[in-house]
Amino acid sequence: MRAVRFLGKGKVEVVEAPAPVPGERQALVRIVTSAICGSEKHALQAGMELNAGHEGAGVIESAPKDSGFAPGDRVGISAVAGCGQCAECEAGIELRCEDLRIQINMHAELVAADVTSLRRIPDGLNWANAVLLTGDGLGVPVRALRHVPERRGRRTLVLGLGPVGLSHVLVRSFLGEEVSGVDPFEERRALAMKLGASAAFGPGEAGRTYDLVIESSGVPESIKDAFVAVCAGGTVIQSGECSSVELDPSGMLIRKEVRYIGSWFYASQDYPRMLELHESGMPSESLATDVFPGAEAQAAYDAFASGSSGKVLLNWNDDSPR
Repeated sequence: MRAVRFLGKGKVEVVEAPAPVPGERQALVRIVTSAICGSEKHALQAGMELNAGHEGAGVIESAPKDSGFAPGDRVGISAVAGCGQCAECEAGIELRCEDLRIQINMHAELVAADVTSLRRIPDGLNWANAVLLTGDGLGVPVRALRHVPERRGRRTLVLGLGPVGLSHVLVRSFLGEEVSGVDPFEERRALAMKLGASAAFGPGEAGRTYDLVIESSGVPESIKDAFVAVCAGGTVIQSGECSSVELDPSGMLIRKEVRYIGSWFYASQDYPRMLELHESGMPSESLATDVFPGAEAQAAYDAFASGSSGKVLLNWNDDSPR
C-alpha cells in the first residue's frame, strides 16, 4: 500500500509499505480521505520517520465479529482510543483513560484502528465532510463547547487562525457568538471572515477586551496576549499545544478573576453534538481549502506549511463507494 513517511525539515515521501495487520480489537479501514493537522508540524520538521496522520475516513475492510461493524461500513476514525472497559471509557471520556492510545498512520491507503475509535458516517456524506466531521476539524471546537458552552452574542476572540483556530471560529460564530480572530497571515484572516468572524486582525491589533479568548496557536507570546485580551471575570481556553510558558498568576488570573481552561481533542461523548451541528447545516466542509491526491503529499504539506491554508486533505481511494 502507499503511505506517507516524514523525512524532516518539511519534507515527506510516499512509499510502498506493508499492509497493517489488525489486532484483536481492531478494524482494517481503507482510507479514502485523510486530513493534515497542525499538531503534525513538529514531527514534520524534526525528521521523525513516521506517518503522523491522525484524521481519516474510509470504508471498513474487516472488523471483529462482535464489534458492531462490518465490511463496507463507512466510518471516520478518532485519533484517541481508550481501553473501552474503565469507568472513563464507559462514560464516553476516552481522553481520561489510563490506557489511552493516540492512533496515527492515517495518511495511507489502509490503517488498523481500534473499534472504539470508529465513528459511523451519516448516509450521503461526502468524504471531505466526513473527515472534518469525525476528526479535529469539528471535534476540537465541540469539545471546547463542553467546557465553555456557547452563549449568543458573547464577544469571543480566537488567537491563531490555523486549522484548529479556524474551526473554533466556524463553530462559535455558527452558534451566534460575535467572533474575532487574530493571525499574522492575511489569507487566514480572510478565511476566518468567510467562516463567520465579524472581524480579523493582525497581531496586536485586536484592541478591546473579550469575554472569551481561545488560544489556538500554542505560541508562548500569544498565550500571554490571551490574558491581556480577556476581560475581568472572563475565560481563556487553551487549545493550542505548548510545553512551557512563563505566566504571572496574580496579575493574569487571580486579580482579574479569570478562568483558564485546557481543552484537548474530543471523546465519543462529543460525537452526538458534532452530528447535531452537521445536521443543522453548519458548513464544516468550508474549512478545507486544499485537496491533493495522496501521491502529491509533498505539495499538500507545502500548502499546509505556507500559512495560507485552512484544512488540507489527501485523497487515497477515490473509487471507494460514496
